[in-house]
Amino acid sequence: MKKIIIVLSIICFTISINAQNIGKLKTTNKNYGMSKMKKAPKKIYINSFNVNFEIYKEAIDFKVGGNGGRIGGNTSNATAKAAIGLGGVDADKMQTKTNELYQNFITRLKNEGYEIISADVAGNTDVFKDWQKASGPIIQENLVGIVNCIPKDYSFYYKRKTSDGEIKKGFLGGIGLQPKLSKALGDAIIADVNLYVMFSEPGSDWMKGKAAKVKIKTNLRLVNNHAISIPKKLKKKKTTLGKLFGSVQIKGATDVYPAISNVQFSQGKMGLGATSQFNGNLKNDVEIEGIIKKQKIVAYQKQGSFVPTSFTTFSNYLDAKADRFSTTTKWIEVDADKYAQGFYNACNAFLEKQLDDFFKKLK
Repeated sequence: MKKIIIVLSIICFTISINAQNIGKLKTTNKNYGMSKMKKAPKKIYINSFNVNFEIYKEAIDFKVGGNGGRIGGNTSNATAKAAIGLGGVDADKMQTKTNELYQNFITRLKNEGYEIISADVAGNTDVFKDWQKASGPIIQENLVGIVNCIPKDYSFYYKRKTSDGEIKKGFLGGIGLQPKLSKALGDAIIADVNLYVMFSEPGSDWMKGKAAKVKIKTNLRLVNNHAISIPKKLKKKKTTLGKLFGSVQIKGATDVYPAISNVQFSQGKMGLGATSQFNGNLKNDVEIEGIIKKQKIVAYQKQGSFVPTSFTTFSNYLDAKADRFSTTTKWIEVDADKYAQGFYNACNAFLEKQLDDFFKKLK
């Protein structure tokens, strides 16, 4: 009897670990020319399989000071900076789960009778002439705080790398490449998978008045359509004239990068109405529950002000005009196994649902 209880306990524990600890999954897809894709050769080339997850977020706000005269007075510059990061995320576990996602994906394709075209075959086409080949497993920070994970046993081609090691797939990240590649591979279907798991989102900073303010909220989720904002680093001008006018960048400026989780299948040559496509997206973000508590961090810095009166002194003026800074930093420890499993559950559920819809369209 004790042995039966132990076995049941192990089964229950396994079910608990693999439970879908995610919110409601709602997907959508747009497709056209699927009747043509039905007649396409049962061959698929996986052009991209990128899984991205966020481990660090930094936000900054800058309020420029100025001279408001006797009524408005003089105000100082104010800077508010907030940063939040995740501790405990295990790179090896994240790589393992990414490998599983990829193996699930290609197993499903093969079970539907599709042949997977190798990267070596695609590399012999003119489309990838002068491109470079890379193979997983790869796990690296491509953007500040955003880790890109490429699965084991998967290879792809890229146009170039930036000085920071970021991989560029060519014009607009490879958009427009698929029809040419499909034609070069005998009208094969071209698959692209891009997934983004984020833990931060911006909070509102309205009614901040004469102050700099930023708010970051935590919410672990597979995102639908998200804008990754990264503060620009100030670069000092080297010329004498440049030094007179200060920094190249504007303080508080940010770079913005789109992050859209989607699965796309394309087939056919370039031309009006000639390309068939299935584009699967989320309707809403899918929350990953029970791993990171929802909370917020705020950085707030009021501007210094000076209004000339008969009681003020020069030291009052200097104190009020001095730049003011406020910095808030927080690290959140997470359970490495729970984080990796939640990440996998959300991504795998999305991929399975889109594959279900895709194959239904082909029947």
